[in-house]
Amino acid sequence: MKTHDAIRRMVQASLLTALAVILSIWPKFPIFPAVSWMKFEFSDIPVLLGGFSLGPVFGLAIAVLKALLNALFTGDTNYIGLIMNIVSSGIPTVIAALFYKMKKTRVRAYFSLGLFLLAQVLIMIPMNYFVGSLNFVLFFGVPTYAAAREAMAPLLGWVALFNLIKGSATVLVTALVYKPLSRTVLSKDLLMPAERKETQE
Repeated sequence: MKTHDAIRRMVQASLLTALAVILSIWPKFPIFPAVSWMKFEFSDIPVLLGGFSLGPVFGLAIAVLKALLNALFTGDTNYIGLIMNIVSSGIPTVIAALFYKMKKTRVRAYFSLGLFLLAQVLIMIPMNYFVGSLNFVLFFGVPTYAAAREAMAPLLGWVALFNLIKGSATVLVTALVYKPLSRTVLSKDLLMPAERKETQE
């Protein structure tokens, strides 16, 4: 039974990782010219679904694999973007999944989604200021790290608004699809032999 459960979790995590990678590539588009390097996409949804259904460790693993495979398939060698991608998806997912894991109720699920949104907005403000601003030095010709942070500071409001919109879309879609998926591809009965299912019914 433990072997079956481990295989089921790996299959489900693989499916969610594949979906996350696809969604990290398309559709993908900027929504604010001021922060045009920040692209709106839906790849956090499978990551959050993995955190809720499989636990925070799997959620974080899906976030890491999603970021690495996206960089591999797109040829993106920007390690700053890779770090930002992992933190943006992984840390809010771990926070939300840990809270939901304590007691899996509908109210707690909604509260956990709110924690995800809040964490993503609040975490990405200092991440962009202290880490993301390095992109100004690497790619935009800003001479020093201090000057890069000065250039980033006026854009932090746009960063917060972007993550608020992106995070809101993530939690809304997750809230809509989690229950239906938990009865199908995220079900604990996935891969269970038909005769065992009939016995349990």
